[in-house]
Amino acid sequence: MEKKHYNTAGRTRLAAYLEGSTALPPQTAEEIYTGLCATRTDVKDTLPGRSSVYRMLSALCETGEVQKFRAGDRENAYVYQYVGCDRHCDNHLHLHCLSCGSVLHLECKCSDELTEHLLATHGFCVDRGRSVLYGTCATCAGKE
Repeated sequence: MEKKHYNTAGRTRLAAYLEGSTALPPQTAEEIYTGLCATRTDVKDTLPGRSSVYRMLSALCETGEVQKFRAGDRENAYVYQYVGCDRHCDNHLHLHCLSCGSVLHLECKCSDELTEHLLATHGFCVDRGRSVLYGTCATCAGKE
């Protein structure tokens, strides 16, 4: 049975917040909730509750509008990044920096070459949209 996702005011507000924060590193659900609360400009301005934000993030992940990544080496901790409806993240691998939390999109031939090698040589078909390589970005490596 297919789940229906309703475009409620809270969901629209959350999607707008996420879309506006794409320049930031991926955020935890709590950071997203806090950031969303900071956008409140009026006492009458209603925002979704914390548990609603968590549920809506799960729903946005199901539709592919938001990508969910493991938050470094912390078990059961995740960060979220808005990718929109174009699903461009299905076509490449991701590089997640364990130091600063940034997620880089590996949109060069290397993604294709690696996934083709794994299929041809090892019989393993990679789900590119959900594949993340963890390490240290060039900026953080330069600081060490």
